[in-house]
Amino acid sequence: MPNQSVNTNGIAGRSQSFDFNLNSFKISVNFGFLVENPLTSLPTYFNPWNTLAEQLPELYKAKRVREAVHELPLLDYNQLSGHRQLRLAHLQLSFITAGYVWQNGEAGIPKSLPKSLAVPFYRISELLGMQPVLCHAGLALANWRLKDPNGAFDFENLQCIYHLPGGYDGDWFCIIPFMVEFNFAKCLKNFVEILNLLNVAEVSNARDAALTDIENRVALQLDEINKVIQMMTKSLTRMHDHLDAKTFFNEVRPFLAGWGGEGTPLPDGLVYEGISTTPIKMLGDSAAQSSTNQALDGLLGVEHKKSQRDVLVKMRNYMPPEHKRFVEYLENRPYGLRNLVESSTNDVLKSSYNNCITALVQMRTYHIQIVSKYIIVASKGMNEGNYKSLDSKGTGGTSVMPFLKDVRADTETKMIGSRQSKKSWLTIGAVTAVGVAVIFGAVRFFKQK
Repeated sequence: MPNQSVNTNGIAGRSQSFDFNLNSFKISVNFGFLVENPLTSLPTYFNPWNTLAEQLPELYKAKRVREAVHELPLLDYNQLSGHRQLRLAHLQLSFITAGYVWQNGEAGIPKSLPKSLAVPFYRISELLGMQPVLCHAGLALANWRLKDPNGAFDFENLQCIYHLPGGYDGDWFCIIPFMVEFNFAKCLKNFVEILNLLNVAEVSNARDAALTDIENRVALQLDEINKVIQMMTKSLTRMHDHLDAKTFFNEVRPFLAGWGGEGTPLPDGLVYEGISTTPIKMLGDSAAQSSTNQALDGLLGVEHKKSQRDVLVKMRNYMPPEHKRFVEYLENRPYGLRNLVESSTNDVLKSSYNNCITALVQMRTYHIQIVSKYIIVASKGMNEGNYKSLDSKGTGGTSVMPFLKDVRADTETKMIGSRQSKKSWLTIGAVTAVGVAVIFGAVRFFKQK
């Protein structure tokens, strides 16, 4: 893999070189946090896993996943070689585990995982520094492949390696985040350039012309990040194309749930046989586990109130550890982007920064609209009653709407005053108004149904 870094030289007569390297965080400049060229099959020794993961949709529908798991041999996970094999094995076992737990709804949920599944899943997760549960790092980062390997990375050419319940609706729920993550990768070079410029500004004590040059160059990078956030939002709008709300709520969503905590059918967690006799609690899949969202917050200096922050920090434990470290690096820099913008008199820089905040608020507003349609409204008019514990919470264990609205509100407060910022606030207001109209329209639609 080539060195994925950017050198910043010759800032207004100075010569500085900083080499911020994405490789050390297992981040690809082309694919971002996605697993680059993921494997689709393990070596033949692991065929019992390969076969069961491929057959899972049919077995799940027939309620025979547990029967198949009980026939699994205990395979030696030490025969896996390399990061990509480990990630694929983790993906396979996370799907199989979810199928084993949830195949009968909330009725008769097992309190333990058989040793043949629990031991390799837990130990592989340890090797990766990940959690033994189906989460964003597997579902959205490792589960993609192209129909035509030589074709474009786009909606028409993407497919899943392994499949959620719900047929193509379940696939589409995965394809959307594939595209959002891929969109984000396009601004990583801009992240790196900003980080390098901040390093120059911090160590050089740049003043006047030199500082103005740095600020203008940062503004240009922020303009590109703004475009990418808008592209990510545009990808989110495609969710409605092939995902039916009733199918999502009753078939797809329950498969993504975790175990442990109040209001779940497994309040104490799940015993991983051969690992511990004490139940282990795991959160389910959540967009809050996405490193892209938290990386944007980290770069832009969006700080959240304690209640929201506690949830977001907890979700980082479900990221690959290198990605978690990247988010923490962005968040904990002693001299960050907001330091530069807040101390600046450069209206171009302030406007570019505010436009990024505006775009991020717009994306979070649209996410709220999606949750309203697929969870809140669906729970009232389409609930088949098989998973009552999920009615008011996200699969990540949070009361979803208050959390999302609070995260958006925290983001809105990060606008920095400038002569051009009023336009950004008007944009946010317009998008929010449109969002309200869409939500009320959805409510009317489902009531009519």
